Amino acid sequence: MIRYLTELSLEAFTEAARNVPYQQIESELFPGIDLWIRRDDLIDPIISGNKAYKLIFNLLEARAQGKDTIVTCGGAWSNHIHATAAAGQRFGFKTIGIIRGERPPALSAMLQDAERFGMELRFVSRAVYRKRAEEGFWAQLGLSGERYWYVPEGGANEQGARGVEIWGQVIRETCPVPMDECWLACGTGLTLGALSASLGASIPCIGVAVLGAEASIRNTAGFWGRGLPSNDSRIITGEHHGGYGKTSELLRLDICEIEDCSGVRFDHVYTGKVVSAIKKSRVNLTSKKCNTRQRRVLFIHTGGAQGARGLVVK
Repeated sequence: MIRYLTELSLEAFTEAARNVPYQQIESELFPGIDLWIRRDDLIDPIISGNKAYKLIFNLLEARAQGKDTIVTCGGAWSNHIHATAAAGQRFGFKTIGIIRGERPPALSAMLQDAERFGMELRFVSRAVYRKRAEEGFWAQLGLSGERYWYVPEGGANEQGARGVEIWGQVIRETCPVPMDECWLACGTGLTLGALSASLGASIPCIGVAVLGAEASIRNTAGFWGRGLPSNDSRIITGEHHGGYGKTSELLRLDICEIEDCSGVRFDHVYTGKVVSAIKKSRVNLTSKKCNTRQRRVLFIHTGGAQGARGLVVK
């Protein structure tokens, strides 16, 4: 059944999060693993996965402060840009997206969607884009004023972390069986850090880095981990298959096999890299307590299946 986030309230959002299904995967592709997928790709077909959690408090705060325009930034295949544009259309905000690089002759499918959702796209050079965290960046672009609510790339701010912490609380309360590990895709590191802080010792988190900037991911995860010891969350490196948005023949084959056995869609940018890494894992990375049984792994589906449209098969 397709679910939609139709009301901008914390109560309605939390109820939707509580109703996200867990799917057990029984397959020989995962020997020694009792694999469960929390289907947060289904919390909403467009505002899905971790983007929904990182946007909820940003949208609530913008509304509480009387802001009418959400301003954010990202690349041509940004799930965050896509979700922000959809949320703006859904809940009555204007949206402006600052996009890295010059405007191409043909927009990516993701940016085409964003424009259809009503987002104003402004393209800037990569040199200008690199200054996005500097003071005065928005003013330089003529976007300073009381009407604007600014959301950093990927939703990586305090409001985004609060939303992810709600996610962890919901998982603790709704998980159908005790889990040994929680796996998720890791881009900036905010989701890994904030989710690790929220889950605490109940389910150790493992992040699969989907790009090569492991040091940056580790620093960001540590910051948003709210002081959580660094060994309470782990980052799997070397599974990015060439870098952000890149793929390989092995990854494509893994995604096809896992989609066939589960009926779940994955993308090559984020979620496909996680299930591929789980498939290759052979040892319990976090404890020794499941020597006599299969280790129970919870994979968090962080949405973004629409990103598969960016796959270039060579």
